[in-house]
Amino acid sequence: MKTLFKNYFKTFEGLSREVWWLALITFINRSGTMVIPFLTLYLNENLSFSLSEIAWIMSCYGVGSVVGTWLGGKLTDQIGYYKVMVRSLFSTGIVFIALQFLTSLSHVCLGIFLVMVVADTFRPAMFVAMSVYSKPENKTRSVTLIRLAINLGFSAGPAIGGLIIAHLGYGGLFWVDGITCILATLLLIKVLNPRVAKPLDDVKTENPESAYKDKPYWVFFLAMFIFAAIFMQYFSTMPLYYRNIHELTEVEIGLLLGFNGFFIVVLEMPLIHWLDR
Repeated sequence: MKTLFKNYFKTFEGLSREVWWLALITFINRSGTMVIPFLTLYLNENLSFSLSEIAWIMSCYGVGSVVGTWLGGKLTDQIGYYKVMVRSLFSTGIVFIALQFLTSLSHVCLGIFLVMVVADTFRPAMFVAMSVYSKPENKTRSVTLIRLAINLGFSAGPAIGGLIIAHLGYGGLFWVDGITCILATLLLIKVLNPRVAKPLDDVKTENPESAYKDKPYWVFFLAMFIFAAIFMQYFSTMPLYYRNIHELTEVEIGLLLGFNGFFIVVLEMPLIHWLDR
């Protein structure tokens, strides 16, 4: 067992301090998005929306995420990854807190769309920062560490969210979600300010080829689209299924959702390290 733990932690050796800070900030941010796994339950039970209305709202969630990711890439090219991350995290905290005060279908659709636009501008900037603060030989493991932080956040978030709902209600969930994003912003400003953090890889491609002409990329894109269409049911349809069919509490639902991220955390990094070697 000791050897197993030693080999597991050995897979993290050599990663830069900045990548570790970025992983911690990502973990805080993703732990904070504990509203998302319980969003369909909140819409159904607290706002009394029908399942068809919830489907429209979750569609706005998806469209907002796509727009936000595209916008994040554009803004990162124009103003830099640091400014995008700071503004995205802080704004996400504000809009998450404000989201609880929306009640009509049109307002909630617009609110969810804006939340995801603002929140997902963070992703492209975060991965650019990860690349900048990683040595070329460590980039694969750095990406895996960031993914591990995301999954660990998705593991802890639902479990903590279920407890918050049980004791403070859904209002407390929105407040905690917003505050954690703001706290992540403060940490980001403290440890990853360009005046403090030093880039380890600033190589730039002078004449990059367009992604639209990259056929293997489009095959991968299509595969990811199909996978995501299935996986997103885990955070939208499954909570309602657990509640309406199995009559589980929010705490039990949160624990079930959390196990998904937990197993990824345990198995993914050693597997990637083995494949990388």
